[in-house]
Amino acid sequence: MSKYVKQTFTTSGSWTCPAGVVNIIVWGRGGAGGGGGGGGGGGGSTTAAARGGGAGGSGGTVPSLAYQLTVVPGTTYTVTIGSGGAGGAGGTGATALAAGNGGTSGTAGSVGTSSTFDGILAFQPGSGGAGGTFGGLTTTGQGAVAGFGTWSDQGPISGNGGTANTVGASGTVPLGALSPFFAPGTGGSGGAAGGAQGGGGGGGSSAPPAGDATGPNGSTGGAGGAALLPGNNAPTATAATAGSGGPGGGGGGGGGRLATTGSAGGNGATGANGSNGQIVVMWVE
Repeated sequence: MSKYVKQTFTTSGSWTCPAGVVNIIVWGRGGAGGGGGGGGGGGGSTTAAARGGGAGGSGGTVPSLAYQLTVVPGTTYTVTIGSGGAGGAGGTGATALAAGNGGTSGTAGSVGTSSTFDGILAFQPGSGGAGGTFGGLTTTGQGAVAGFGTWSDQGPISGNGGTANTVGASGTVPLGALSPFFAPGTGGSGGAAGGAQGGGGGGGSSAPPAGDATGPNGSTGGAGGAALLPGNNAPTATAATAGSGGPGGGGGGGGGRLATTGSAGGNGATGANGSNGQIVVMWVE
């Protein structure tokens, strides 16, 4: 009696074709993009409080795709798993000056790398989320745009970062099913706002659709830093687990309050690293 057999790769390795097998289905995706870093908060002056930094956008989620291949029994095929992109650095908060001061913007997350099946198939990675802009004495940090998956028209979209004192957008939950063998996960939540003069919440990541080996969830964006004296640093985004979607972006730092000598702004959080790709080989024997 025939049966389906599958082998899941979350790290690089090799697959040897069993005797009598000439056709296989290969599911795979590249590494997710890294989340963008949040912008640093502005420093307050002797007459006014400063504003918070904007949050980084979530890294791009890459849906799993399937291809049918003709293979040769007894042949060993090399499987290479793509790495997730690194999260972008958070911007630094402004130093304390009596006249007020601006922070620095966060940096974009890095693109992931491709997953490949013996050089025959290449599953493309997701792009990194953009970094949030800095806050200043009169400048409100702006939330950044999420990264995109190479096949974003076939899968969910991750959440954008929030502007200062707003929540980050949540990742979406995929619709439909690409395979009867796997189930999709749920989207990650946007990070919380930092409060008055606080930093924005990081964007939440979307979950890969059905067809992913582990049916994981997206990750949650970092919360924005509250504005105190000095402005609070933003908490780091929830890191993605192996096999999950694009990571949440980092929250923006809180802005410094009015102070007789000026006050410092909070640092933006670093975006979470993207999760690695994966490949699933299926055959009938």
